[in-house]
Amino acid sequence: MNLATLTSATTTKLNPADFAPTDSTELGMLLAIAGATEEKRASLRNDARWGTRIPTPPRGLQTVAQRHQHRALADYLPWPALLTMDQCADEAARRSGCPDRQTLLDFALSICPIDQWMTLVNFIARDSAIATTAKILSPLIRGLKDKEARIKRGASVGGVKSARERQKNSTVPQLAKLLQERQGLLDSGKEFKETAGILARRYGVDASTIRRKLRGATINQAKGSQQ
Repeated sequence: MNLATLTSATTTKLNPADFAPTDSTELGMLLAIAGATEEKRASLRNDARWGTRIPTPPRGLQTVAQRHQHRALADYLPWPALLTMDQCADEAARRSGCPDRQTLLDFALSICPIDQWMTLVNFIARDSAIATTAKILSPLIRGLKDKEARIKRGASVGGVKSARERQKNSTVPQLAKLLQERQGLLDSGKEFKETAGILARRYGVDASTIRRKLRGATINQAKGSQQ
């Protein structure tokens, strides 16, 4: 296969005819890269930035018409630069049937003009850095997701417990009736400290629930007497 890596780019377009791949896989990748990059160039011509038309740089003897020619900025982009834009490499890999785009990028680097090497090398290095970063962060991300799941489970358990407590509280009678029943217990000879436990068993709640409700009544009475 004729490699073009030792010569500078003379054209922005990848011309498959400049190469002679003997392997069908390489031929498929070559044609896929050429097709995908030129389709990317065509789409960029409609872009507000890349479609901006600029004068053609003068080269040798030119006619008046040639000196006034304008080309889209996208037409000056070499094919390796186009390959790194958006999803162009992924599209080329899909067309060629490559198992992954890294295989295609390795091949692209082997036919890349020498003055465009760093364009592809930096792009490949970025992919490698992203993969390495993802590998490093993966355990941390899993840990955060597990922590979030535990918090959600805890909130769910707490919500159920709170709902059960509210359900229990709903079985306790109104304060006026509760005070009346406590007074009845006191009149029957029960000690004051026993009343909360007796009423709690009567209504199937904790004694602390009864005490909390009666304590609220005591506080309200104290506030009323101060006013």
